[in-house]
Parts: sequence; C-alpha cells; structure tokens
Amino acid sequence: MSVNKNDKLRARLYEDLLDATENAQNLGVPELVWFGISFFTQMALDCAPSVKDGRKLVKEATSSVRKEAS
Repeated sequence: MSVNKNDKLRARLYEDLLDATENAQNLGVPELVWFGISFFTQMALDCAPSVKDGRKLVKEATSSVRKEAS
C-alpha cells in the first residue's frame, strides 16, 4: 500500500502542529486550545464561500471528534 501525496501532507501537518504546540506549551493547555480553535474557526469562516458554509464545516469537524473510552 502506497501513501499518496495528501496523506504525506496530512502527516506532516500533524507533526508541525505538534511541534507548534510543544513550542507554545508555556501558555498552558486552556489558552493553547482556545487559540487553536479560534484560529482554525476563523480560517474556516474566512475561506468558506459563506459564513453559513464555514459554520457548517466547523460543526461537522467538531462533531467528528470523540472522546476515547478509558
């Protein structure tokens, strides 16, 4: 099974986000999470064809996140 170009880009983005998180760890988890969510939510709204589409994208993304069972 070969990894396609988009899979490689996603893996790199994930690693870059982990690095950015580590570099900003002194802000503390709550502020770091708030900043990340705010940043990507604003990006979704800015880049979507409409605010409604941006909000739908954010809602779908947050709905796809599930807490792991312990």
